[in-house]
Amino acid sequence: MQPNYNRLISMGAAVALAGFVLSGPAAFLFVQLTLPQPAWVSPAVFSEHYHPVQDIPYYFGLFLIGGMLMLVAGHYLNSGGENPKLRFATLLALAATTVFAGLILFNYICQTTFVRHLALHYQPEYDPVLIAFSMANPMSLCWAIEMWGYGILGVATWLLNGYYAGKNTTIRWLLIGNGLMSVLGVVFTVIDVQWVLTAAGLLAYALWNLLMIVLMVLIYRHFRK
Repeated sequence: MQPNYNRLISMGAAVALAGFVLSGPAAFLFVQLTLPQPAWVSPAVFSEHYHPVQDIPYYFGLFLIGGMLMLVAGHYLNSGGENPKLRFATLLALAATTVFAGLILFNYICQTTFVRHLALHYQPEYDPVLIAFSMANPMSLCWAIEMWGYGILGVATWLLNGYYAGKNTTIRWLLIGNGLMSVLGVVFTVIDVQWVLTAAGLLAYALWNLLMIVLMVLIYRHFRK
């Protein structure tokens, strides 16, 4: 009898949901209301206004990474009795999610450890590194990595949509929708990386976050039946 990994998927959805909520809207509001970082001007201004509280979203983001790995791994393990094409698609989704996890984890390490120490012990000679790695700077390397990472996660969710064919149309289309939004995010970033911190970029982030929160809730409920 084929083992059932529904519980792994539902747990992954719950953990990822916590990550999306806590690292997104909750942490954003908390930081903005307590110790906000002003719009990027220079490494010196960034360091002057830096506080470790601003790193809270990255720590909560670890739940997002872990939850998505659990969720996608569960789909792959559950597809053992399905057709070979679906099995292959879920395998590719798991591989893409692993790449996503590695890229985003690299960013979190940079922000919470590397950038943190440079900001707390700021010297003018640190300027080039802070410009390149601080996510307060919309032109930083880490923003390019972030958007490509989530674009790859979008490809992973797109690949999962076939699992829900004939099972749950809403989840299937939300998985495809996330794929489209995430890939478009990469395209806009390639055209102009600074768009991520504009009004349009922040609105797109809010809509994407809402989509993912709804998706995680629906997947959790689907596998808790």
